Amino acid sequence: MADTTIPDLEPTPPLRDWSQRFAALAPAILLAETPVAQAVVRPTGPAASARLELPGVCRMRSSGPETTLWLGPDEFLVYTAGVAPHALTATLGDRAGDSAYVADMSGQRTRLVLGGPHAETILAHGCALDLSPNGFGDDDVVQTQLAQAGVIMHRVPGGFAIFVRSSFADYLAGWLVDAATEYVATTP
Repeated sequence: MADTTIPDLEPTPPLRDWSQRFAALAPAILLAETPVAQAVVRPTGPAASARLELPGVCRMRSSGPETTLWLGPDEFLVYTAGVAPHALTATLGDRAGDSAYVADMSGQRTRLVLGGPHAETILAHGCALDLSPNGFGDDDVVQTQLAQAGVIMHRVPGGFAIFVRSSFADYLAGWLVDAATEYVATTP
């Protein structure tokens, strides 16, 4: 009989070949792809908010290793590092019970983290939003355009987490490296 077990394969990050280019920006600019397991949650009943600790409009909530981002009135993105995508989906599904639809979305987007003293300025080159601490708080989430690529952004300690569709990852990585280059040259 044939072996029908499904191997627990790690997905290949879309920006695996960019690590040297990202490293060349340090220490002035910190840029890295940080793959995470991702699941979309769509509540089907009022109990979902309490069971899954869903955040309010345009907000995020971190609880232990999980971070939940508001994407729309009935859509949330939950992510965590160090967990297999199917394990995250199963855990969320168990917690939600019949009050939410949960689907693995780990292959849809990749996560970049941009940090350093010039992170806001670099993002300002391609994003029309005010990303200063007064305009974009620690728990705020936004879906916007960054260099004409659709992204989801929120603050992380020392910078920003940027989710971009995997098909746009190379384009956005190139744009970020180009936008950051002038700050590397001017940092003592």
